Amino acid sequence: MSSPVTASPKRHVWEQWEWVWHTAAYGLLGLHALIAWDNDVRNGPVGWILALTGLLAVWYAPLVRGRRLPGTLPYHLLGWIMWTGLIYLHPAALMLAGLFYLSLFLRLPIRQAIASAGVLTVVVFVVALATFNPDVVWLPSLLIFAGLLLTAATVIGLFINALIEQSHARQRLVDELTQTRADLARAEREAGTLAERQRLAREIHDTLAQDFTSIVMHLTAARLNPATADPHLQQAEQTAREGLNEARHLVWALQPERASLAQSIEQLATRWGTANPARVQFTVTGTPAPMLPEKEGALLRAAQEALTNIQKHARAHFVTLTLSYMKGMVALDVADDGCGFDPAGVVPDLGSGYGLKAMRERVEALGGTLTVESQPGKGTALAVALPV
Repeated sequence: MSSPVTASPKRHVWEQWEWVWHTAAYGLLGLHALIAWDNDVRNGPVGWILALTGLLAVWYAPLVRGRRLPGTLPYHLLGWIMWTGLIYLHPAALMLAGLFYLSLFLRLPIRQAIASAGVLTVVVFVVALATFNPDVVWLPSLLIFAGLLLTAATVIGLFINALIEQSHARQRLVDELTQTRADLARAEREAGTLAERQRLAREIHDTLAQDFTSIVMHLTAARLNPATADPHLQQAEQTAREGLNEARHLVWALQPERASLAQSIEQLATRWGTANPARVQFTVTGTPAPMLPEKEGALLRAAQEALTNIQKHARAHFVTLTLSYMKGMVALDVADDGCGFDPAGVVPDLGSGYGLKAMRERVEALGGTLTVESQPGKGTALAVALPV
């Protein structure tokens, strides 16, 4: 089961700018208090007005960090009661209408917000009529004003709600894409791990397992016939040494990050030249290009097998390895001046169980080619080419 990926926390645009609205809200409350204070003598008890204004400021504070939950409706109802009281005491309280309408659409689900805005408009209209007692001729204008106020609040609220929902939808899409990318990366890692396990299994089967089988057969033959045990024991010892060498090659090839392909082949050639009487020369031509690890491993493995074959069969005095970087291709050429053989004939037993056939199959599986040119007494040249 894939583990969820948590996107980096980032506030939505409207959340980043809410502080402007909150600042404006408290600015309106402060302006209303100043107007009420200035008109105290003509318009009645300023103490009640300032008290209700202060309570509204306290009431509004939790909305700064509020959530869009159905349970906030009773809380808004409390604010409406205090606001209608302010309208009854002083007409300047009508300037706070925007504060209440916008807070409804920001903090309530859209349907509750529209219904609440309609109720709030009716309440304010009734309180205004009862407080100011306007002439009958003004009633149509007041009704039109109330309708326009409710319509504008609803349209703005729907617009804000659409923006918020779109932002949430985009955030969900980003989270899903992030999760998909993480799942894809994990699948690629798992596929790479499986491919590497299969490659190692094939390598072990083609090399170490064959060596172990040969050792068991020779030891069994020695035990069954003690009189002829020495040749079998010598061959078992030789095979064991070759198997140890193969194991070291496998472990070394598992660490390509330690050196580039050219450096790895150069180190291999240096070690081989130290352990053998033949002179060895390694050359790199062209500009090195990046390759897939399995292709680099195939070229390195081909170099190992070629040098092993030369050591066993060629009786060579001079060996050359050339790594050539060409356009879209990398080639490895290994040549010796040894005894050679007839490629059309039977390929000699190479002991390790790998051989030219297995080497060719490995190279061709990666889209490359392997060719061998040799004649008895005239040395051997092996060429491996792989696409970059």
